[in-house]
Amino acid sequence: MLVTNGTEESGLAAAHSLAAAGFEVMTADFRRPFTLRSRHVARHYPLPQASAEEFACALLAATRHCRPDVLLPIATRPVHAVASRHDEFAAITAVNVPPLAAFRAAYVKSVCLAECAALGIPCPEVYLPPRARALLAGGAVTLVVKPDLDAGAARGVEYVRSPQELDAAIDRCSAAYGRTVIQEYIPGGAEAMKTVVVLFGPDGRLAAAFTTRKLRQWPPEGGLSVASCSTVERSLVDLMLPLFEKWRWRGAAEVELKLDARDGRHRVIEINPRFPAYLRFSRHCGLDLPLLAVALAAGDAGAAPPLFGYRAGSHFVSPKLFVQSVLRELWCHRAPLTVLKAGWRELDGTAPLLRAMFGDPLPMLGRLARDAVEPPARHRPFRIDA
Repeated sequence: MLVTNGTEESGLAAAHSLAAAGFEVMTADFRRPFTLRSRHVARHYPLPQASAEEFACALLAATRHCRPDVLLPIATRPVHAVASRHDEFAAITAVNVPPLAAFRAAYVKSVCLAECAALGIPCPEVYLPPRARALLAGGAVTLVVKPDLDAGAARGVEYVRSPQELDAAIDRCSAAYGRTVIQEYIPGGAEAMKTVVVLFGPDGRLAAAFTTRKLRQWPPEGGLSVASCSTVERSLVDLMLPLFEKWRWRGAAEVELKLDARDGRHRVIEINPRFPAYLRFSRHCGLDLPLLAVALAAGDAGAAPPLFGYRAGSHFVSPKLFVQSVLRELWCHRAPLTVLKAGWRELDGTAPLLRAMFGDPLPMLGRLARDAVEPPARHRPFRIDA
């Protein structure tokens, strides 16, 4: 098996899962300083931090070199690379990714929200600048300015309350990330956020679904899952199926939704055409998504378990972000005991997950060393064809 993002937690979780099942695992990822290979991995292939086309060429070359039985792209860029050159990859190995048009319908936020609105799936309203300025000038309204192409971890997202703030936010976002989207703000914190992970087979049939409720996120205004709880919310999966059926989706996707307290409806915030960063969590709950994904790609349609057969009520934490989040609350909060009690409750039952993460320490140490000497730069989303 060849797994991408082999130095990040999501790729490491997939590698661990597949190695435990008896497969020989190879990984590929961006060429970075202090890259240390997982103990579950036989070989690692460095890839260039380059344009989308150059990255796709490099991943294709690595695939030709090692000729795996299955290529499992984990994150957005490798999924796009395989989708954009699907026939070339499929001639070498088994792959299961969405069609390129489907990828774009999810990845480009303005297109995604327009698709949801057309299908009757609740989502925030999108405004052109003149309408947004008029709304802000008319009263106590909050709007959201964000990149049209996903930059990850809520980068580039700003909340504005006046026409002046709007114009400044558009200028900053446009300069850093290109096209921008202005949309309605859905009130609520982490407790209102839900996620849905779906996995479709090559025939477009839903093979697995996994839902969670966020307990904590980073940054606090909205972003990565820091702590969450597994749930079984069939209604959220049913809500999204029309979009995935329209685009004949294949492979994985993650949907982020927010419960709007104003009318009790869940609204789609974004759709990520990839596996989630918390991929290890589903396996902890009894749903081994990486193992199922390679089985589906290899043509084993009978591998899919019953839908929603995993454990609900289990907890997940991302260690580094969890510590950052708790320290920030302790710094800002006047009741430290309340903060510590809440954090302790979120840690309940996460010991097996943490042991699995820290049981493969070299890649984690490599990431810590890399971030210490080369702090993460502003992430620019890669360009895709219009």
